[in-house]
Amino acid sequence: MKENLISRLRYLEKKEDMTILMAAVTGSHSFGLSSGQSDYDVRFIYVHNDMRSYLSLSQPVEVIQINEDLFDMEGWDLFKSSRLALKSNPALFELFQSRIKLISHPDYYRKMKGLIAECYSKKALGHHYYRMMSDNLQQLTKTRGSERKELKTWVQVYRSYLILVYIIQLGSLPPLSVWELLDLVSIDQELKTRITQIFKAKQMEEYISNKESEKNFSIIEGKSLSLKNEITRLHQGKKMETELNELIWTILE
Repeated sequence: MKENLISRLRYLEKKEDMTILMAAVTGSHSFGLSSGQSDYDVRFIYVHNDMRSYLSLSQPVEVIQINEDLFDMEGWDLFKSSRLALKSNPALFELFQSRIKLISHPDYYRKMKGLIAECYSKKALGHHYYRMMSDNLQQLTKTRGSERKELKTWVQVYRSYLILVYIIQLGSLPPLSVWELLDLVSIDQELKTRITQIFKAKQMEEYISNKESEKNFSIIEGKSLSLKNEITRLHQGKKMETELNELIWTILE
């Protein structure tokens, strides 16, 4: 499948007259939660080959999206992705954190990986994953009767919870694998057991009962509130506009 994805990306390069600087599989495959029904989420960063397009009145295309069958591909132009980096964008972070790399320009990847590690705001990421957890908890009240959707929502609740706990406890950027997160964070055994059950159910496409869901809800809701104050103590991050500008100029030369 990896070769198939790379082939599709190379075809896209020719079709759109651009060069891909970085591409990786994100989503359930990178989280360690894929099942036989999981599609492939591919995210990539590209630069237009015609450099004059960046100096034209009409700005070049900043987002490329391809959705077909099991493939969901989305790419961001070099300038757009750099602006996202300035805001410590979590989607960009997850792209560079993915271990399923498809294409990478060595110098660009090394520089961006370093900037994200050194400059990304853990506070901004903390707020993002807290909102993700809270929003999905609220969404659970609307998913009754749809066991598959409810299971996916629980996965997002617990995944964001583990990421948030990791950032708070270890003060560093988290891995994407939910199984690594479970091993590395310190949480009580009952909650760890419930989270493990949800993740395994996702992999096997098995659904949980409403009774079990209600138990999970009561446990995680109380714990999530205690994390909110901890986010304010997280590191704010560092400015990286100068470094990103220099990286862009190097790529465009």
